Amino acid sequence: MAYESLRDWIARLEEEGELKRVAAEVDWSLELNAIVQQVRDQEGPALLFESIKGYRDSRCRKLFINGMGSRRRVAMALGLPKETSYRAIVEFLKEKLDQQIDPVKVASGPAKQNIVKGDAVNLYDFPVPKFSPLDGGRYINTTAATVTMDPDTGIMNVGMYRGMLGDDGKSIPCLLVSGRHWGQHFLKYKERGKDMPVAVAYGTDPALLIYASAPIVHPHCSEYEFVGGLHGEPVELVKCETSDLYVPASAEIIVEGRICPDPESFQMEGPFGEYTGFYGGMRQPRPTIRVECITHRDNPIFQGGADGSSPGHISESTHWTSPVRSAIIWKSLENAGVPNVTGVWGSPITTQANVRVSINKIYRGHAKQVAAGLWGTIASQTAGKNLIVVDKDIDVFDIDAVEWAMAYRTNADMGAIQFFSGTPGGLLDPSTPLSEKDTMKYGQGKWTRMFIDATVNWDLEPEEQYGGRREPPLCTEMPPETTELIRRRWSEYGL
Repeated sequence: MAYESLRDWIARLEEEGELKRVAAEVDWSLELNAIVQQVRDQEGPALLFESIKGYRDSRCRKLFINGMGSRRRVAMALGLPKETSYRAIVEFLKEKLDQQIDPVKVASGPAKQNIVKGDAVNLYDFPVPKFSPLDGGRYINTTAATVTMDPDTGIMNVGMYRGMLGDDGKSIPCLLVSGRHWGQHFLKYKERGKDMPVAVAYGTDPALLIYASAPIVHPHCSEYEFVGGLHGEPVELVKCETSDLYVPASAEIIVEGRICPDPESFQMEGPFGEYTGFYGGMRQPRPTIRVECITHRDNPIFQGGADGSSPGHISESTHWTSPVRSAIIWKSLENAGVPNVTGVWGSPITTQANVRVSINKIYRGHAKQVAAGLWGTIASQTAGKNLIVVDKDIDVFDIDAVEWAMAYRTNADMGAIQFFSGTPGGLLDPSTPLSEKDTMKYGQGKWTRMFIDATVNWDLEPEEQYGGRREPPLCTEMPPETTELIRRRWSEYGL
């Protein structure tokens, strides 16, 4: 099922009992997110806040959040049954990565119902929350799609990057990392001595958010084509008022602006409560969107989302980023020629810092080839700090099974655990020294990666007493005839 807009998605959630409207007045500063955290921790519904303190009569009065804050709602967003497992979601997304449908450009759309320019531009007209106590400010760019264009090719990129409200209400200082697609675009504009046009879409259909947050390699198209493939129909786009960028015609709100490469134009940004569960991104001057125009629907709905996963707490975004990034890693390994990959998973709690891959191993060194393949992809900028490779008999979605393989199929002295130092890595990882995470100086964080080969070690000789295998038989397996016997007689046992 394709959702044409956020409102279409909200209507479906309400129909399925997956949405709760909050009519009580709620403060945008901390109180709103404290409510969201409680609901999230209980895998509760999506929330539509309809009465936000100070926004009773403003341009925007509602805020939608936690739309895909559970596995079942991620499945719904993809048009799959609610009960679909994460494995099936990953496999579905992997297949969809081969399908792209070109977007269509339309003359206008709901996102153009209101056009605001010049002195009337004021981002404080929108109920942007302060999510966490030590956040550097109110974060407007959280669950939003940021659009830029490669000045060489004209190909657009749609990504998800954090941005904070500037004090003047007309600017958004952003965490802009050169290793990301929009960071690469920014460097090209900087070389030309030109400002980079930027547009940010708030309140879109869920498929766009799924792909905007994913490290897709798309040299000949944008994320819009992938969203079309997922929908089975083209995405409708409208041209921005102030640039040649195109944005979703059905979006609730569009912010248009430019980023100047001159450091004198940068504004202070950070820290922010990040996906790691820690505050991330030290406060420093950062590239800043100077807002020139806002377009929006009548009675627009703002969409936001707080990050932050730690034991007992899972953020909304990790429910959808984990399966789509796992699918991309799986597809990337196949495209790199790594054979017989049978599963990939990075659980929501680690947001892909830990990745588990299963293979049908056919030669010595096969597991190490997985490491080389993964660490050479764009996904490795935030994924695969710790990589565990297991045999196909181990379910990578079952952490107990993976730990069993790590316990009894690894021997560090025989090369099962290895390190790869000095690699680019997660900028927001708190285990990396602060001095190594200066985006303006290094462009990315720094990781020493760990590879754990938890497959059966092929350096072990097949043993006759093991029945010609490299490891002993499992004592937990019964003969098929015994299993069938107890199945037939189970009711007799009175158990």
